[in-house]
Amino acid sequence: MGNIKEIKPWGVNVPYMILAVIYWTIGGFSLTANPSDHPYFMLLGAYSLFFGMIQRLFFPATKYFALQILTLILLSIPISYFQVLASISLTVTEMWALKDVMTYGGKFPVNLLVLSSPFLSVVAWSLYPQFWVLILPLLTYSLGVNIGVFTATLRTRPVFGRDQLPLLFFLILSVIIRPLYYFVGVLYLLMIVRTRYKMNLSASVTLFSVFVTPLIALFLGDTLHSFFLGVMAPLFFSCIVYSTSKYNYDYVWFPVLTSFLSYLIRGINIELSGIVWAISLLSFLYLVKDNFSLTTLKTGLSSRYLKRR
Repeated sequence: MGNIKEIKPWGVNVPYMILAVIYWTIGGFSLTANPSDHPYFMLLGAYSLFFGMIQRLFFPATKYFALQILTLILLSIPISYFQVLASISLTVTEMWALKDVMTYGGKFPVNLLVLSSPFLSVVAWSLYPQFWVLILPLLTYSLGVNIGVFTATLRTRPVFGRDQLPLLFFLILSVIIRPLYYFVGVLYLLMIVRTRYKMNLSASVTLFSVFVTPLIALFLGDTLHSFFLGVMAPLFFSCIVYSTSKYNYDYVWFPVLTSFLSYLIRGINIELSGIVWAISLLSFLYLVKDNFSLTTLKTGLSSRYLKRR
């Protein structure tokens, strides 16, 4: 076997996080300027976080830099056809990285939910404008990546490999049979908390939001926003803070709780709901602020971690 090249990581997630904030800002303003554009730009912001974090956590090496930048450029063009191409580019990057891991003899827990999400993204964007289908890759990624977070913070049993198949099948089925979505949180909670549970406020509030929000949507309606505000956003806040700024994870409960409250308030006052969501997003950005630096862009590590050394 030939010499193994040094793997040099970089902060691939940083430009994607910036793009997410830009898309979400446009999406927020579009509520008054052009409401029909609101869901599209909010979806693009969510996919920006998803694409950036899967690359940062699973294949952050500079070896894949050209494809990573190509994916970012394609994602930056707010036309659905380019999102299909961006998803294909991400899938190719993942396949290349997995091939490298197997070539080097590396072993890792197989997270089917996470690994399937780029492939599902290609399918979902090919079916645009079916917005409900577009939540599937976001669900598989965010639920899958947080398994590791909950295993570490709540001391629950890890769920990887074939054990994830029932949930993956259920998520795919929920796109076809939409009412199944209301019980996604129930199944996820049962899968995570099977034998033991150590109290952690941030992780517990996140799990509570994921469990209860889809059920509440049975009565309050607005299922797309229940997903964005009560499921996806809390899960993204949880995994991103834990993986990039673990020293701030104890404070994740605040952006998670305010995002959940934003959904509850929507039926009362949509403007107030928007303000609460903005507070949630800004508080999340504050928790990860040390990652918005040239140091993080270059090394992939929070500048605060490096200062401690």
